[in-house]
Amino acid sequence: MSDARTTAERFADHAQVKDVRTLKAFTHPLRMQILDYLNDRDEATSTTLAKYLNESTGQTSYHLRQLAKFGFVEEVEDKGTGRERWWRSKGLNVAPEDAKTLAQQSPLLRTLAQRQTAERADKLSAFQGRIAEEDAEWVEASAMSTTSTALTPAELVALRDEVWDVAERHTEAAKKRREAGDLEGRRRVRIHFDAFPLPKDDAEGDH
Repeated sequence: MSDARTTAERFADHAQVKDVRTLKAFTHPLRMQILDYLNDRDEATSTTLAKYLNESTGQTSYHLRQLAKFGFVEEVEDKGTGRERWWRSKGLNVAPEDAKTLAQQSPLLRTLAQRQTAERADKLSAFQGRIAEEDAEWVEASAMSTTSTALTPAELVALRDEVWDVAERHTEAAKKRREAGDLEGRRRVRIHFDAFPLPKDDAEGDH
């Protein structure tokens, strides 16, 4: 049974996007590219990012500091030096109670959604494009599915929270095994989950 945490409580370690100023800090194009890289590879230095993004280390260092200021990234403890710092993404959360207000105040929330949707599509398309070269066990372990049904808001919340509980349980367990030195056969994995109402005219009954 899922607990009754709000999304802000559930994702308390993520940056909380509650105002346009914070949203604007995230939606800078280079900063979103930096976060894409960190989400794919877990950790990086400003030098690594500069080489990958074809930017100067001055630019990547500046934008990492700005991202850190708003809580989007954090320095990796006990790694690197004063001159070569390692960074990781902390993620972001736009709580449902804030999303509607932000959408009314600025088009940047839509920009963020479009960027995230495009990034997800790119990753899925890239995986599909390399299936022929992927190890069979990874292809068999992957999943892509879509389902639609008729739910009440309360039922959708229950479904959403239960899926989040399962994802949290597995990702936390994997993190502990990785930190204990269990690295064999382990790769970064991307998990997408979206649940939203269809337009009213299209949402009558199950599909």
